[in-house]
Amino acid sequence: MPGRKILSTGAGKCNLSNTNITAGHYHGGTPSFAARVLKALPPGKVLDFFGELGLLLSAEPNGRIFPRSMKASDVVNVLVNRLKEKGAEMRLLTCAQSVKKKLSGFEITVRQVPPKWDKKAAPGPLRTLTADAVILAAGGPAYPQIGGSALGLDLARALGHAVKNPRPVMTPLKIKEKTVRELDGIRLEAVLSVYAGGRLMGSERGELLFTDYGVSGPPALSLCRAAVAALETSTVTCRIDLFPDHSRETLFSLLAKRRDAGPKRPWRNFLCGLAEERTVNLLSSALKIEPAAPAGSVKDPLLAGFAGLLKDWRLEVAGSLGFEDAMAAAGGVDTAEIRPETFESKLAGKLFITGELLDIDGDCGGYNLHFAWISGLLAGTAAAKQKGLRC
Repeated sequence: MPGRKILSTGAGKCNLSNTNITAGHYHGGTPSFAARVLKALPPGKVLDFFGELGLLLSAEPNGRIFPRSMKASDVVNVLVNRLKEKGAEMRLLTCAQSVKKKLSGFEITVRQVPPKWDKKAAPGPLRTLTADAVILAAGGPAYPQIGGSALGLDLARALGHAVKNPRPVMTPLKIKEKTVRELDGIRLEAVLSVYAGGRLMGSERGELLFTDYGVSGPPALSLCRAAVAALETSTVTCRIDLFPDHSRETLFSLLAKRRDAGPKRPWRNFLCGLAEERTVNLLSSALKIEPAAPAGSVKDPLLAGFAGLLKDWRLEVAGSLGFEDAMAAAGGVDTAEIRPETFESKLAGKLFITGELLDIDGDCGGYNLHFAWISGLLAGTAAAKQKGLRC
């Protein structure tokens, strides 16, 4: 179906851009490539494009931009509607087997492929298409279960481009401590910081999702790159602050006041309403505080230790998940071989390479989709101009 990956982004809501699109949020690529791209088509122009398609947008306080309806399907629908208005032909379930540069343009060999759910269907015969210009917009190998693959990279390599082997980025983090399994499925607001050898690698605030293998959610996805790179040379630790709006001192005072107001209450009742139940119970058990113990029996040193855990809960990172759970892929076509103003290949005229096929990827928060839009708009406009068409 059209836009299969778009439909899955942002938990089905499609975080399509960000109010803070700058070159500093992109990684890989040759120096200044991202800056030159953003100069060629400023972020506001991309948002204007969606506005012209009829899509109303909504920006959250953290800068993430969504369709106002919070439905990724609306993003896909406005794009498909424009394709139909322009008379474009969509060939679904069609795979490009090869793209060859000819003197007069390009020759593309394609084959109709059966859907994955139809085990008995056979692939169709090979067919040849000709084109004046070709745009490779095949995405990368992230999320193969919804269509991600390295086929686009194979096509670019066959056309003479240097390709850096892809690797998964923006993936959940695996945690060594097995106790996190007890929190599987819990979501909570926190600040996640990653340290390598005692040095801060990055810090992000947002919704953390605990899983049976570790932590996910936007903060973990954003910090995955730094964590995995640091694992090659040192021990990496996640430090979670469950009360980012309180200092350790003010949190201890809050807990002491709460304890002294009801010293005979069982500790389990003391915890009720403080924070997510399973999480505070797990941290209490780490300090060997019995659930039935009176709150008043938890003296200041132990209470200070509990406050310390709430502010600085440390977990060791064991690694990250693979392409099946990655939001994006790093690596791809060398951007030194691509013109940033048009995304045209420097090696083959009228060949354009866009989006995740390139060795450049963005942070979590709408940056990768924005790069997909901007590269597609620039490439499409340039390809149409070469044919004397108007976009």
